[in-house]
Amino acid sequence: MSKADLLRAQDVCAAYRLIGECRDLGGDPALWFPRMCEGLCRLFGASTATAGEGWWRRPHGPIEPISAFQFGLTGRYYELFMAYMRANEIAADPIYRPLQHVPDRLITRTRRQVISDAVWYRSAVFNEYFRPTGIDHRIVSLGQSSNAGAISGIDLDRPIGDRDFAPREQRLLHFFHGELGCLIGHSLVSATEPSPEKLSRRLRQTLACLLEGDSEKQVAARLSLSHATTHQYVTALYRRFGVQSRAQLLAHVMKRIGRGHWRKFPLGDLTP
Repeated sequence: MSKADLLRAQDVCAAYRLIGECRDLGGDPALWFPRMCEGLCRLFGASTATAGEGWWRRPHGPIEPISAFQFGLTGRYYELFMAYMRANEIAADPIYRPLQHVPDRLITRTRRQVISDAVWYRSAVFNEYFRPTGIDHRIVSLGQSSNAGAISGIDLDRPIGDRDFAPREQRLLHFFHGELGCLIGHSLVSATEPSPEKLSRRLRQTLACLLEGDSEKQVAARLSLSHATTHQYVTALYRRFGVQSRAQLLAHVMKRIGRGHWRKFPLGDLTP
């Protein structure tokens, strides 16, 4: 490894600075993901960046995108990006398919490390979606954020005729994604997190009572439930949100109230 391939102090500082900017917007993925994409384009000198979350139960399951954000594509090029996502071409993308059998929780590869130029230029994905936008060089980073198969992905691109991504840039993106990935689902709200809309009515009602300061005994009285049943609902909420105590549950939920992610929560829906 040459000295030029090593990370520099300014690289690490710039990565942490961008992570801090994402944390400031962390209550809403629709805010922090686009800021991350914009910041990565500037940090790496990339022409475009795409990022998002999904499910990927490797090695046999297909990629199932949940969210997608981008920076650098406008007009017709943006429409091509949206067509790529709607058709879930990620599952057929020749860069992603070989990574399906890589066991690492965090994978960062350049396009040329995964497939040859000949295979890439012959692929339907390149000719239908990337050639029209002028994109050639790519570096992809995939991070597993849960044992259930939740992932976050980052894809940086450079145009045809531009230089490929260097080993130092690969290490920097790997470092950045590793540090940022630890925050997803915590200070950075994840699109894979449970939402109020997906809770049963009784769990929504129980959580609403807890948010208003009720004890389990008071929740039972308000909802006309037994204490044992109420405790089962509270325990189910702990499991659902991956917390160990009422304090953690309330902190987890309250962080998101007022930041956009939980604005549709039915606090007043307490009818049995």
